[in-house]
Amino acid sequence: MELNPIYDPRLLNPSKVYQIDGGLYQYLRQSGTSTNPRYVFGHLPTPGHKKKSDIVLNRTKLAIRCQEVVGMSASTSAPEDNSEQLQLF
Repeated sequence: MELNPIYDPRLLNPSKVYQIDGGLYQYLRQSGTSTNPRYVFGHLPTPGHKKKSDIVLNRTKLAIRCQEVVGMSASTSAPEDNSEQLQLF
């Protein structure tokens, strides 16, 4: 598995897979302000494991902890969190 460090947040893409602290994540969106942006990643669970919570990184932590997994892609389908919440009612 080849890993490329992410130094430029403009290269983040929702269809790519990123490794953060040993887990696989998909880039979801940017939040925060223009002077202090935050980058939100959703956990990609492996079969048989529960979904973990999203992770939020600032620009510095993105460069230190985030790496692109070359050759892997994530599905860009809409998250199913809303449907799971609606099933409770």
